Parts: sequence; structure tokens; C-alpha cells
Amino acid sequence: MKKNLYLFKNIYFGILIVFLNSCRSSDTENTLIMNGASAVTFNLLGSEYGNSGDLSTQASIGKVNILNKQSHTVLVSPSNVITAELSPFVNDSKISTNASLGLSPVAAVSGNPLTSGVKFRVIAYRKSNGNYHTHKDYTVGQPVTPMMLDNGSPYDIVVYSFGTNSLPTITSGEQLDISNAQVDYDNTNRDFMYQKIPYTPVSTVSNTLNIILRHKLAQITTIVNVIGDGTIKSINSASLGTHSTSGKFSLFDGNLSGRSAGVVSTDPINFPSSGFPGKTQTADPVFLNSNTNGTNGGSFNADVNIVEGSTNTQGITKKINLNNIFKITPENKSNLTINLRTCSAYTGPSSIPGNLKLFMCYNLGANTSLDPFTPAAGIHGAKYQWGANTGETGYYASQSDDQTNSVITGWVISNEKDNSYWSDGVSKGTNDPCPAGYRVPTQLQWQNVIRWNTLERIGTWATMGVKYDTVLYLKNNNQRTLMLPAAGYITDGSQSGGVSGAIAAKDEVGYYWSSSTSYDSVNGKYLGFYLSFNETQPTQATYLTSTSRYDKNIGASVRCIQE
Repeated sequence: MKKNLYLFKNIYFGILIVFLNSCRSSDTENTLIMNGASAVTFNLLGSEYGNSGDLSTQASIGKVNILNKQSHTVLVSPSNVITAELSPFVNDSKISTNASLGLSPVAAVSGNPLTSGVKFRVIAYRKSNGNYHTHKDYTVGQPVTPMMLDNGSPYDIVVYSFGTNSLPTITSGEQLDISNAQVDYDNTNRDFMYQKIPYTPVSTVSNTLNIILRHKLAQITTIVNVIGDGTIKSINSASLGTHSTSGKFSLFDGNLSGRSAGVVSTDPINFPSSGFPGKTQTADPVFLNSNTNGTNGGSFNADVNIVEGSTNTQGITKKINLNNIFKITPENKSNLTINLRTCSAYTGPSSIPGNLKLFMCYNLGANTSLDPFTPAAGIHGAKYQWGANTGETGYYASQSDDQTNSVITGWVISNEKDNSYWSDGVSKGTNDPCPAGYRVPTQLQWQNVIRWNTLERIGTWATMGVKYDTVLYLKNNNQRTLMLPAAGYITDGSQSGGVSGAIAAKDEVGYYWSSSTSYDSVNGKYLGFYLSFNETQPTQATYLTSTSRYDKNIGASVRCIQE
């Protein structure tokens, strides 16, 4: 019996030892699986900018859902204005690309395509201490070797590319801890693209990381337009600024520092010769290594040769120097549109070159820093009695007075200016308010302007609640060549219940003086002719009724024509 008891104990302990060894073996195997390495593959889907496919909407100047544009206007002569506009690139058709590294196709992702042969680098940094772990270089469209990473260990995966078919040898600077790791800026290969993704490999799932790279520099495409008469024959010495030739990209966040050591004022840009001559020229896109930190530090300079008319085939070179006019923001793709406008209108058939007349771009007294083709309160200008000059008390109201008062105090209605003050019927009058080389148009010139130019009306054309949004455009070949605001008028006492000097009809009518007069035998005095327009009249067919005559004591706008 005792012998049997010992035998039972030996069998029991033997089974227990086998069981414990079995459990230990199973635990070891599980531990090896959990702490082993997983093969991680990378699927490069494309690239993007900070504003890719984004309308960048904002509320501005009483408007909503408009593009976030930066505009700047320079008046280079009374009849020539340059407007520069930097606007976000809008991706009308979202580009889908799958630069998959030997993997099955995945869902389309908006971005710019990275073509076959482009190289990119993947670096794994340990999340726990930031230390460099490993890296691999890949080529889009080529077979790949997965990166082996520890299961269950968190990493920061950094991916970057210069968008070219080469990569520099990895440097010691990239193998520092991620907080200090960095890559040198390459001024030859400027398009540095970057992405950082936190990632923890898990053995029970497929370890595939989808990546979209972010362009870290600003890209700008420059477009130069001639609006009105003329074509662009050539563009030389064109440049954008500012731009730096040095810097270092942080691999922690992709941001660039150290620009100051290599700052140059401008960077050359190229307009392909295949576009000349033409009214629109588009430069090759350029990357600018710059950040103006929300201030207008961007500049455009060029020598633009413009051929006007059919006789001057050599053209005239205009030096365009637009300094500190727009913001440069890294990671953004933008279009810089330079419009060279000539303010003009036909006073006869367009087939006769001499019928194209230059006008001043603005009403007298308007703010000439604003775009003369965009409705705004600041371009309404001053009001004049017929025959008056700028600043004459009782005969003149500045734009500010016209827009801050309901009645102009001291408006003269008893003494009218002599007929010779604006014209003697042949030449410019002695009191004509227009600058040298310009004069107040005649009645016939205004009538012909209505007859020989396409008319376009926009705005509210309402008498209640002035919005300063109502204008008459004159157009040729579908291009707006002159804008006349519906600025209203100042009464002489025969309107508005007999109140003289009252501000009337803004956004409802436009009154523009001519230099012409005629004798009113009924009232025994001379009346002044002016162009009058409203929401529906005049039309090209009714051009003869486009001018009216009235007492010289009303206040109307003045738009000067070149002599």
C-alpha cells in the first residue's frame, strides 16, 4: 500500500512538471509573437498643399464665400493702372493618384500626382524617447522591401521627398533624436514634401501606412494680362521675391528655419517664348523659400513690352515694379495675376484705330489706390457744378463730404459759371478741373461712347440703403475697359422738395458732366449737358438720348478724356 502511494505521488508530480513546462513553453511562444517584428509597407497616395482643393472662404467687405484674395492697385498714369491679385489655387478637378508600391489600388485621394521614379525616404523614430530606429529609401513604381518594426512599439514615422528621382545620402543630422533631426534645404531641388504619422505596428493586422505628402514651400504661378488695347510682345528680367537660398527643415514638424543666411531679394521666373505675342502670358511655377509672416513682403518685377495698335510694331517697354504687395505663406499654392489695364472707350467704329480714346481710370476726387474696375464707395469721387474747379467753395463737394452729409451746406445756386470756363467750343477751358493732357468730354463724345461700346450694368440700382455696388461698364471684345459708378448727384433746389445741396440718387443714377452747353430761351440762360444713365437707359440704340441738359448748379461727377 505504501509502495502504491509513493508511485501515485511520483506520477502526479511528473504530470505537474510536464504541465508546467508546457505552460512555460506556450507563454514563451506568445511573448515572442507579441514582441516580434512586423513587416510595414507604405502606400504613397500623392501630395497636397495647405490650400489644395479649398476655396479658402472668408467674410470680407460685406461679402461671404469669396476667395481669400490679396489685391493691390498701382496707378502708373491717369489712363493706365496695374492690379495685382494673389489668389489661392483652386483644384477644379480633384486629381486622384495611386502611386502604390506594388499594392492593390486604394480609394482615390485628392492631391498632386507623384510620378513613377520619384524617390522618398521613410524614417522611424521611437515614440518613447525620440531616438532614430531605422530608415529605408523607396522609389515610386518599383518593388519594395517592407520596413521591419517592433510589434506594439509606438513610432513617429517621418516621410519626405524632394519630388525628384534622387535622394541625398542620409546624414547624421537625420539620425539624431526627432526633436533635433533635420534636413538641409536644397535650392536646386526646392520642392521638399513632408509628412509625420504616429504609428504602432500590430501583428494581427496588415501593417500598411497610407501617406500624402505636404509641400512645405510656397508655389506661385505668375500670369500677366493686357486688358484693353495691346498685346504682350516679350517679358524680360522677370522675378519674384523674396527668396532664400538656405535653411534647414525640421523632421519633427517639417518647418524650415535659418532662411536669413541666404536671403536674396528676388528669384528669376521664366515666361515660355511659345506664348508670345499674346494678351495673356503665364510663367513657369516657382517655389519660393520665404515666409512673410502675414505681411505684404512679396514682390514682382519685370520689363513688359506691349504693342499697341497696328503701326507701332516695336512696342513700348513698361517697367513693372510692384514691391511688398502680397503675402508669401509656406505650404500654399497660389496664382499671382498681374492685370495691365488701359482705361479707354471707342468714340466711333472700332475698325478705325483713332476712335479709341483714353479716359482717366477714376472719377476726379476718387481714391486712386483702389481698383477702378471694382465697385466701392472710395471710387465715387467728388461732385462739381458745371464750370467749377477742384476745391471751389459752394461749387464743389469732395468725396468725403458727399458721403458723410445728407446736404452740402453753402451749395451755391444763384451764380453760374461762365460758358468759357470748361470750353470755348474748340479747346480746353481755363477752369477745366482735369489734369494736363486731359479735359472734360464733349456731349458728342459721351453720346458716341454709349453708341460704340458694349454696355454692362451691375448692382442694386436701388434708392434705399446705399451699397456703392452699382456701376455701368463699357466693354470691348468682352473685356471691361471703363467703369462709371452710379454716384448720384447734388440738387440745386429744384429737386428734393426745394432743398439745395441735397445728396440724391446714389446707386440709382450716374450723372457725368460734359463740357458742352446750350442756351435755354425759355429760362434765358445756358444749361450744361451731362451723360445720364440708370438701370435700363440709355442703350446703344438710344444713344442720342444719353445726354441731358440741366442747370449748371447741380453737382455731378467728372470723368476726364485725353485731349
